[in-house]
Amino acid sequence: MKILIAVRGVANRGKSASIKKAYQLLKSKYSGANFEEIIFKADIKIIITVKGVKVGIESQGDPSSRLFESLKYFVEVGCQVIICATRTRGETFDAVNALAGQYQIKWIDKPNEPNPEQQEAANDTVAHEIYEEVLPLIPI
Repeated sequence: MKILIAVRGVANRGKSASIKKAYQLLKSKYSGANFEEIIFKADIKIIITVKGVKVGIESQGDPSSRLFESLKYFVEVGCQVIICATRTRGETFDAVNALAGQYQIKWIDKPNEPNPEQQEAANDTVAHEIYEEVLPLIPI
């Protein structure tokens, strides 16, 4: 089964931070996996291959971002799992929904938190939710 895990929310609410934290959790769990860090700067574009399963991760999800290119690339290279950020509506939301025929879409809503401490806690919660969604997709 192919799955696309999309973290959706309004701008500047920690979607990218949550995805990067989820990447770190996966990297710790599967340290022996192959990590193709295509772009590893403020935002990341990475493919993890673990036990034959390719996981594509894109932390950019703004309308003017590389999300569109990354989704296309992840599909072309055969990622069984895609993790990305998206807005709640508009172009990025539509780009994710366009893959519904090829991937089961799992939406994770990124809450808006009023202060930095709550925002950081919400980022951790979403990162663990992503991580828990991916674990059953990797063979033991």
